[in-house]
Amino acid sequence: MALLDRFRAHPGHKNSDAAARLQFVQELPLDQHDLLSEVAREDPDPRVRRAAVAKLMDPAALAAVASSDADEHVRAQALSMLRDIALEAFEGLGEADSLAAVAVIADPKTLIGVARNASREATSQAALARVTDGHALGSIARHAEHESVRRAAFDRIRDHAELLSVALNSEFKDPTLAAVEQISDRAELDQIAARARNKSASKRARAIVREMDERLAAEETAARDAAAAIPPVVEPAPAEIAEAARKDGERAREDAKRTEADRLARDAREAAARPRVELCERIEQLQGEKALDQLEVATAEWEGMPAVEDRQTNDELTRRFERAARACQKRHAEWKDIERRRARLRELAADAERVAVLDDVAAARKQFAAIRREWHDLGAGMIHDPEIAERYTAAQTAFAVRDAAAHDDDQKARREALTRAQQLVGRIEAVAARADLSLKSGERALKEIRTSLGAVPQLPSKKDYEEIVKRLKAAQTALMPKVQELRDVADWQRWANVGIQEQLCEKMEALKALEDPEAIAKQVRDLQQQWRQAADVPRAQGEALWKRFKTAHDEAWTRCEAHFASQAEARGGNLAKKVALCERAEALAGSTNWIQTADEIKKLQAEWKTIGAVSRGQEKAIWERFRGACDRFFTRRHTDLAERKTVWADNLAKKEALCVQADALKDSTDWDAAAGEMKRLQAEWKTIGPVKKSRSEAMWQRFRGAADHFFARFAQRHDIALGERVAAREAVCQELEALAAPVTSPQSSVSPESSVDGPESAISNPPSAMDAEPPADLMTTVRALRGRWQAEIAARGVDRDRALALDERFAKAFAAVIERWPAVFGGSDLDPDANRKKMETIVQRIEALAKSIGGPASAAADAALSPTARMAAMLKEALAANTIGGKTDDDSRFRAAADDVRQAQAALSRIGPVPDQVRRALADRFQRATRRIGDATTPKATARS
Repeated sequence: MALLDRFRAHPGHKNSDAAARLQFVQELPLDQHDLLSEVAREDPDPRVRRAAVAKLMDPAALAAVASSDADEHVRAQALSMLRDIALEAFEGLGEADSLAAVAVIADPKTLIGVARNASREATSQAALARVTDGHALGSIARHAEHESVRRAAFDRIRDHAELLSVALNSEFKDPTLAAVEQISDRAELDQIAARARNKSASKRARAIVREMDERLAAEETAARDAAAAIPPVVEPAPAEIAEAARKDGERAREDAKRTEADRLARDAREAAARPRVELCERIEQLQGEKALDQLEVATAEWEGMPAVEDRQTNDELTRRFERAARACQKRHAEWKDIERRRARLRELAADAERVAVLDDVAAARKQFAAIRREWHDLGAGMIHDPEIAERYTAAQTAFAVRDAAAHDDDQKARREALTRAQQLVGRIEAVAARADLSLKSGERALKEIRTSLGAVPQLPSKKDYEEIVKRLKAAQTALMPKVQELRDVADWQRWANVGIQEQLCEKMEALKALEDPEAIAKQVRDLQQQWRQAADVPRAQGEALWKRFKTAHDEAWTRCEAHFASQAEARGGNLAKKVALCERAEALAGSTNWIQTADEIKKLQAEWKTIGAVSRGQEKAIWERFRGACDRFFTRRHTDLAERKTVWADNLAKKEALCVQADALKDSTDWDAAAGEMKRLQAEWKTIGPVKKSRSEAMWQRFRGAADHFFARFAQRHDIALGERVAAREAVCQELEALAAPVTSPQSSVSPESSVDGPESAISNPPSAMDAEPPADLMTTVRALRGRWQAEIAARGVDRDRALALDERFAKAFAAVIERWPAVFGGSDLDPDANRKKMETIVQRIEALAKSIGGPASAAADAALSPTARMAAMLKEALAANTIGGKTDDDSRFRAAADDVRQAQAALSRIGPVPDQVRRALADRFQRATRRIGDATTPKATARS
């Protein structure tokens, strides 16, 4: 029987074991909305319902659970899910889901939280639309995320206290400023200016207070100005003035006499009446507990005083005394009444404090109403006792808070009851309207209707009660004929199931002829499933058929047990193999040999796939164990790879920086500094760790290419420097040639023959008529070019042949420029004629010096002598000089000649350009003269030595 009962078990959510149902719900996918909703509504165990609610994403179903579930924790879980859906706390949710959740949330606090914290403005607005409490609106106006929501909440506030709270406590500018604008009380504005959390609100409150002060000051000034205004006076005539003055004088004298007499009489009366007046004044001040005793003493004193002679004064004082005595008695009576009322008010304050903490809020409400009526009847506002008033106010405030909370709870309970009733009616109406209504659903709905009609809870209004009852009765009327019809169909189905069960019994008995255990087991399971589908039969036939079916089933199942035993043994072996694989995987899970271990784990995974099924109930546990070990290794591997990628990225950034520096240095001409920096970069490159393999080679080729490019240039640095110097000289020549080249007129054209000759032919061509005007800065430009040329010549570093060619080219270009615009250079240091004359003067001076040092012999005679004869003559002159004693004069003369030669050479080097032929001729003459001077001085110096 037990084995067959297992085959007749219900689905997972119908299992009798709550733990099994809980596990089933936890494994359900999130898209099984209908099943989750059914479990959340109908499962008897609160834990299972709570688990179903935690996975349910249907706002309507959640709202039904939140309003009708018997367990407080399940309701709280449903409300929490609704709040999270409204706030889009789950992935995949959109605006429609959040709005649907807001539409069914009934809890005011949850609505307030959604209105304040929702990320979507539409969701916040929808939640705000359902909030009605003034305090809640103030909270939303102070703290909501969206400006439009804060403004909408503020516009609905009608309580002045909430307006003040918004102005004081909101951190947002828009609601605080709006609240400040609606407050006109000076004390409240001062409070906002001093304590508001928002600086803009404080600033605006101070401005309003300042405007009020200025307006009040202006009104006071206007009032004073109006009071000070004096109407104009009409001046009377002079005669009238004199007559009026005379009459006024007479009246004044008469008045003075009467006044003096009256004063004396009055002083006498006052002196006689002063003791009685003082006694009356003392009685008028009497009050308190001892007022009557003091009044008796004062009456005795009054009676013992002498009467006043003036009867009128005496009567007046007597009446005053009597009034004072009656007033004193009245004050004492009032004092006693006030003390009585104060004592009663103290008792009422104590009663209010006692009632304010009663657990039964309804009874407390009745008692507090009686206390409140008596408190006001006693005139509490007229009894100035701050202590009693403070105690009563505190008790009243405490009770008002509790009463408001109780009222809110009652209204909330009524609203929740209405929501639950509406959901129940809606669900029943939906069941009644279904075309595929089942008998079970219909009977359950009718039962719910009968239960609900027998115990309708308190609802917010009578109209709500009548509507719910009307809808329940209408649904009951619609369901009853349908259920009756389904009952008739079910009766016929039970009779039909009798034939089906007989056929199943025959099929089960026919299994005796089969030999294959697997085929027998498969067919047994199929027949069991078919039996469950046709299980509803009349009780009389059902028991007999069930015994027949079970007997055939037990006989067939006995033949399968040996097969199942061998199968279980094989599954146990598979389980042992998989346990071994789990142990090996767990041993490898902590390895750091990533590549080899990954390959080994992949082999284990492949081997796992070759092993068959394991014992029933062990599949999930053994698989999770194996997968957990593999996941631990690959998670660690992924983490390590991420860390290495971070290191690779840092190294890549460093190497990219080195590549950028190398690219910046590869074309440098500061050879020594660049070579040192490049070597430093190469050394630093070696200290940097590896980068990602796919980037390593490209990065290295880039860096090495920049270094190779630089060092290849470094090996050819002399040729490069030579080329740069040649280029510099060619640039000077080109600029001079450009200045020398004539500008042709538009009508003229250059012949092909002249253009082929290059810049030299262009220089030799005569200038055209259009070149009559030289450039404005021609002299400055030419001097700058000549300075650059001399600087390049001083730098040297050009081979002789190329230097000579460039010198010749520069000279031709320079001469062509001067020849083209001779007027510009006339008289300057660049004028060829002036420079020629200067050079001739220097050469002539040196020739004269050479002639004077060489003696009377002419230069031609000296040139005609042979070297031997010239040496003999010089020796003779030297000996003669030594003999005569002219050694000192000759030395000074020779030194002076050498100085003159050096000065002449320096002067020649400073002379500007001279035509080539003239310069060569004069240079030859200068060299001959200097040689003669040298020839004249050298032998004598040798002889002296």
